[in-house]
Amino acid sequence: MDYIYEAVYFFNRINCCVDNKAPQLINQEEIKRLGINESIYKAMMRILVVNNLLDYDGSCFVMTNEHNEKHRYILDNIINKNQNNHYKEMFNKAVNEFGFFFDRISELEYEIYSRCNFQITFETGEEVVKHVNLTNKKVLELGGNSGGLGTAILTKNEDCLYSVVDTKIPCMIGNEFKELNELNITFIEGNVFELMLSSEVYDYIIIMNLLHDFDDMKCLDILRNCTKYCDSNTKFLIIEDVLSGEFEPKEVLMHGLRLSVECRGGKQRTIEELERLFSNINYELEKTIKLNNIQTMLVMGAL
Repeated sequence: MDYIYEAVYFFNRINCCVDNKAPQLINQEEIKRLGINESIYKAMMRILVVNNLLDYDGSCFVMTNEHNEKHRYILDNIINKNQNNHYKEMFNKAVNEFGFFFDRISELEYEIYSRCNFQITFETGEEVVKHVNLTNKKVLELGGNSGGLGTAILTKNEDCLYSVVDTKIPCMIGNEFKELNELNITFIEGNVFELMLSSEVYDYIIIMNLLHDFDDMKCLDILRNCTKYCDSNTKFLIIEDVLSGEFEPKEVLMHGLRLSVECRGGKQRTIEELERLFSNINYELEKTIKLNNIQTMLVMGAL
């Protein structure tokens, strides 16, 4: 589809690299000339990763020799305006009943995703700390990947006790970033549908960009698992590209297309739909905070 071609095109024009901690844009003049802003760059990187078009060579995100033919093919189709083969490929992927996106990618692809994810979620965390004080709080993040959000939070709230639950590879990459940044994040390898944690209560449970991967029933399974680690004072921070029902940014629409192809049952939701989900565990919306042009944070408290 067009958004895949655009991502490949722009990546080839601007390129990007890693400086130990995170991807850094280069060729700023070209970026300025093409009119690419930060949100478009983030969307572009996500599209490339989830469609297995980006590789990590140990220091940089690159279009490697292994995929050069595929990239050349896409760029040629942009020039020739021949999209038929790509529509067919995306259709076949969409109707394939097999698996959830993260179950279908290789370990290397998952590593690439996790490294790219760190900087994106770190920047979101820089916005979160402007609105919520988590000093001396015990925080659990579900599906926190490599810990970018937690790193940003701990940078401003050093006395926060922060734990991330995710699968093996994100936890492995997260521990690398943890050592690099010298911050105390606890990575717990586990399944968000079958939480097996020590019997403790958390002050905050953060769920960012996770609920949109699943249908309502699976989301409720996740939330009901969380209640084992809540008391009447526990609050949920839900960070999503929430639908407004009005004009939606291009990046939100592109993400919706990705979800429809990569995640069986996954969908973006409105605030009202998220409220209905949380009412099933006796939680209600306390506050809505717009973090940026794309993401909204909902603060949920016990009834």
